Amino acid sequence: MLTGRARLAAAAAILIPTVIYLGMDSERRPDRIREEPNPAYQLADYYIVNGQIRDFDNTGMLKQQLSSTQLEHQPGLQQTVVTNPEMQIYNAQQPSRTVSSLKGVISDSDDEVILDGQVLFQDNADTTIATTLRTESLTILPRQSLARTDERVIISNSSGTTTGVGMTIDTDSGILNLLSEVTGVYNVD
Repeated sequence: MLTGRARLAAAAAILIPTVIYLGMDSERRPDRIREEPNPAYQLADYYIVNGQIRDFDNTGMLKQQLSSTQLEHQPGLQQTVVTNPEMQIYNAQQPSRTVSSLKGVISDSDDEVILDGQVLFQDNADTTIATTLRTESLTILPRQSLARTDERVIISNSSGTTTGVGMTIDTDSGILNLLSEVTGVYNVD
């Protein structure tokens, strides 16, 4: 059997390399990354996944419908942040129109909608006769019946493609004004 000194030496021989290894191990690997909460979520009072919002006019007719993979209301900023929004706009005098983007912000007062990232505006559900507008950002002012952007715009339909930088659209009449660097190609059948 081992004497007291021999047991102490055996224990030290086993424990010292282990303690040294564990100490070195923590030096070799970085501390774990702490998950910090996302400040945007702290501002939210509600959060909806795969939500739909419908807006009706005074007569009860559907005016517009918004679908989004997530909606986050931020009361302090008086806005709702939406991800992958798709908005259907209905008007008795015109075909329904669709607007979509990667993200957006809707003011609580409903006086401004800002869409960012791969904005697509389509003026008819029938894609064979629809005119599509593509841009990187679009601001919609519903109370003024106006949509505008300062970004590059590509407008295309079956008869051709027109590009420009900056644009305004009267959403009631559908009149579109390109502001600068306008070029176009007309397809002859």
